[in-house]
Amino acid sequence: MRKALLKLKRTIKRLFKIKEDVDPIAARRRSRLVVKYLIAVVAVLLISLLYPAADLRGPLDVPREGEISPQNVIADFSFSIRKNADDLEEERNLAIRSTPLYIDYSDETANASRTRLRDLMARLKKRRSSAAGDKFADSLQTMYPGISRTWLDRLVGYRQLNQMGTVLDSLLTEDVYYFGVVNDSIALPPPEFNSVIIRKKKRDLLLVRSQLISRQAAYNRLLESLNKLGTLSGSEVELYYEIGRQFIVPNAEYDETATQAARDSAAATVQGIETSVTAGDLLIRQGTLVDAVEARILAAYAQEMKTRAMQEGWFSAAMPIIGRIILVGIIILLMYLFFFQFRPDVYWSNNKLLAIFIIIGLELFLVHLMGVQLAQSVYLYPIAILSILATVLFDARLGVVITLLVAVLLGLLNRFNFTITLITAIAGLVACFSAGEVRRRSEFYRIIILLSLANVVVAAVVESLKLSPAGDVLTFCGYGLANGFVSPMLTVGLLPMFESVFGFSTNITLLELADLNQPLLKRLAMEAPGTYHHSIIVGNLAEAAAKAISANPLLARVGAYYHDIGKMEIPEYFVENQLGIKSKHESLNPTMSALVLSSHVKKGRLIGEEAGLPDAVLNFIEEHHGTTMMTYFYNKAKDIGLPIDSEDEFRYPGPKPQSRETAIVMLADSTEAASRTLDNPAPARIRNLIQKLINDKFTSGELTQCGLTLKDLNDIREAFVTILIGVFHHRIAYPKREAEEPA
Repeated sequence: MRKALLKLKRTIKRLFKIKEDVDPIAARRRSRLVVKYLIAVVAVLLISLLYPAADLRGPLDVPREGEISPQNVIADFSFSIRKNADDLEEERNLAIRSTPLYIDYSDETANASRTRLRDLMARLKKRRSSAAGDKFADSLQTMYPGISRTWLDRLVGYRQLNQMGTVLDSLLTEDVYYFGVVNDSIALPPPEFNSVIIRKKKRDLLLVRSQLISRQAAYNRLLESLNKLGTLSGSEVELYYEIGRQFIVPNAEYDETATQAARDSAAATVQGIETSVTAGDLLIRQGTLVDAVEARILAAYAQEMKTRAMQEGWFSAAMPIIGRIILVGIIILLMYLFFFQFRPDVYWSNNKLLAIFIIIGLELFLVHLMGVQLAQSVYLYPIAILSILATVLFDARLGVVITLLVAVLLGLLNRFNFTITLITAIAGLVACFSAGEVRRRSEFYRIIILLSLANVVVAAVVESLKLSPAGDVLTFCGYGLANGFVSPMLTVGLLPMFESVFGFSTNITLLELADLNQPLLKRLAMEAPGTYHHSIIVGNLAEAAAKAISANPLLARVGAYYHDIGKMEIPEYFVENQLGIKSKHESLNPTMSALVLSSHVKKGRLIGEEAGLPDAVLNFIEEHHGTTMMTYFYNKAKDIGLPIDSEDEFRYPGPKPQSRETAIVMLADSTEAASRTLDNPAPARIRNLIQKLINDKFTSGELTQCGLTLKDLNDIREAFVTILIGVFHHRIAYPKREAEEPA
């Protein structure tokens, strides 16, 4: 199961991982050149067309909110300023909420109710005698079923009928029915509609919503009005109320159709134009800080300019876009020229170019996210991420150049904003110089301290020059302090992704791999102790030689540690692990022995891939023998008369060393192995041996693709001599004590 998972992991890495360019000849092929310039063209178009820091086709000389106008802006033409969509919608909603509810008032219902009351009073007055009282009450019960028999009996015997009829009729007319009674006020639209229009036959009444009462509220109002009279006793108020409330019925109804029509009409009256500007009007005065109101006017002016340009034809409309593409293209061209002149290793590596453009694209995306989407201060832009990534993945010089070019690019894309250019340049340069010697992840704390300090100083100086209030200056300094902490932390999280995907080997990764407690090195020490010891000495030789010629000593040492890990599979077939036992090659023919020896290169590559070694280290495994001849087995095959189809059967698969570091490890590997054969390792003999080995590699063409010069080879020789003299130094023989001497 474990082997299957490891195989799946290797397959996925081969499918998705971008391998490092190691062949300089292949890198100069026409197909690679086409890809190289296609990357540049795509980058220019994407940055120009998709980076939305400013309006793509808008005029650059129109200031925006928060900026100081560099000149007087006078309208060249008349135009209208349309309301914001949200503001327009809010005004329309306000107009709708201000529209009264329409209520239809029924005079017939109110009149009919009062008529029934008068009819009751008239019948009561016409009764003949008390003897007929029971029959009369029965007939009233039938005609007015809502009045209970108890109240009817009291009503039949009541003597002040004229007063009752007058009072109830007056109260129903003036207090109850005058504004209308609805059946249920809950059924009306929400309370935000605070006014109503009562539509009567003769005229309409505009009322407050609370003046329109429900039937239950009408009952309460009737009772309150009776109590306010002051001329009735408690029992009379109770009688009047029980009789009068029987004649309160709803006489007002909500008209939804008329109300909706009024709402639509009110919303339609809200105009989309906020104000109009006449040609020649002064829009903003020179030196004035643009506030929100002026910014809206200037934005409408810019939009009108863009619209008029589009109406003139496609060329006028496309000119701002073309100009933007040209400016971005100049920045990318300058970057390519720098790479071509001073960093050919980057220029000829499409993978490294792609990584740089992805870093730049990530930076632009984060700036857009903070500045446009989240509308945050420029002091919160994580601009240091670009500088730190470029410096750690490449070096400080390349990081400085990319930082300055991106600072100019951000200024151009943000309408020639010098502030963002200045902040990006200063903060980015501080990040580059503080990250130039990062060898451990803990050293990012140094970057945090220096970057935070730089951000605070820049924020204080820039805002002071702008005469910002003291409170705002402190706020912006706080933003800079937070940015100085967050940006390096984000970079720490992004760094492993670039190392893994693009095959970068940073000092941080190499130092982790140089730890002798790494599982792969511990396994090498246990399974092939001779090879392990050999690798440690080769690492010391390679590191000293790399320092002598200004190569990467850390990479050379780490590559030397892992260059022979393929021998762990069959350690007994290699002389340094045989420990005095009979060589297994004595039972093999020379061809098979050569095949066994060369197999440790391919096996080492597979073991390294399984362990997740970066490409820069895996290259040492493949290149430390180059295509050299296994002379011993080749001569042995010739001596015993074996048929040899080609000398390639006795050569390592290669490729030849493609970098100075892998070439150094090749020379160190041969030197360490050959030095073991010296009987008397005197300094002169060591120097002659090393010189002979270097000459052999040079004349056989193994060093033709690594970039080493003759001076480099001389310096490498001297570095090897110094190390090996220390390894093979003589010690004085300690004399034996008398007690230990033989009798």
